[in-house]
Amino acid sequence: MNILFVGEAVSGFGGIETVLKKVTGFLASDSEAQHAYTLYFLCRDDRMDKTWLQGKHNVCHRSGIKISFLRRLSHIFALARYIKQNKPDVVIAFDSLSCRIAAQAIQRSQKSIPLLSWMHYSLDHKKHAEQVLYADYHLAISSGIKQQLINRSVPAERISVVFNPVTPQSTVIPHPAGTENTVFIYVGRLKFEGQKRLKDMLDALSGLRGKWECHFIGDGSDAAICQDYAREQGISDRVHWHGWQADPWGYIQENIPSVSALLLTSSFEGFGMVLVEAMSYGIYCVSSDCPSGPGDIIRNGINGQLYPPGDLSALQKILFSLIQDKPLPDTEKIKKSIYNFYDKNYYINFIEKINLVLEKNHSLKK
Repeated sequence: MNILFVGEAVSGFGGIETVLKKVTGFLASDSEAQHAYTLYFLCRDDRMDKTWLQGKHNVCHRSGIKISFLRRLSHIFALARYIKQNKPDVVIAFDSLSCRIAAQAIQRSQKSIPLLSWMHYSLDHKKHAEQVLYADYHLAISSGIKQQLINRSVPAERISVVFNPVTPQSTVIPHPAGTENTVFIYVGRLKFEGQKRLKDMLDALSGLRGKWECHFIGDGSDAAICQDYAREQGISDRVHWHGWQADPWGYIQENIPSVSALLLTSSFEGFGMVLVEAMSYGIYCVSSDCPSGPGDIIRNGINGQLYPPGDLSALQKILFSLIQDKPLPDTEKIKKSIYNFYDKNYYINFIEKINLVLEKNHSLKK
């Protein structure tokens, strides 16, 4: 199978890059099936960081045309030529604007190739999201995104939920001993309100009694606002800011010897990758039941707990129960609870879903 991935230039440091690196790695190392792939990027200039693409088959088509309509045409013509010359079996667009460009390029190439969307963000919170409807079929990384597509009149049978992959870990990050502080962590961008809603987390923490501490691993434009707010709430002695770390989980293992729970207070997610990453180390997770992702991952009482987004009293109640020595599930049980998200199982499901699309497309051509 020859897969052409198409998307706009990316920073090299985000979640989509992580998943693309993994999936293309799976394709390249699959000895049973000979798969080929190309990562095709639509770029305005040559500034995209390509370090993460080392060893990956990739093409960057650059168009510096300032008028967006003409720039889009330039990308369409170039992509149509590439499709004609390389004859992919399927095209997968990983952002909404690229769905439109890829659809028009396929049409211009006069090839009967299925186009799949593979969005890595909530459609309800993204500009130009409606352009995802140019795709023939859709890979959804969460049940919530599937529902968002259905709400946009996409037939359910044209949507496959594939989630995101996480690598199983051989080590665990243990729970604190009974006499130690309850230890909470947050891993991600520091956004006071907006998507990450760290204000909610700090408000909930400020009302807690007992022995606890919270560690923030990450950086962002609101770092100073978050730190000032923690001081205003009188919890600066319990809250620790570690900044951005290239390897956050390695850093946590070296600097935070035990963890009670990872916290996520987002108003929305695409998937909630940090949850499965934490669970792969046996960490219990407390998250808002936001659209979309956490509800697919967290099984209440087994690997974490969900609370209604914005309901600070519900969040506080969960956190207080952890401080009161509520017994946490065994770390190995938490790790096993995300079996279907582990790399091997993810890849099997991913390929199965694409093969189903190819079968449907083949039957339509008869």
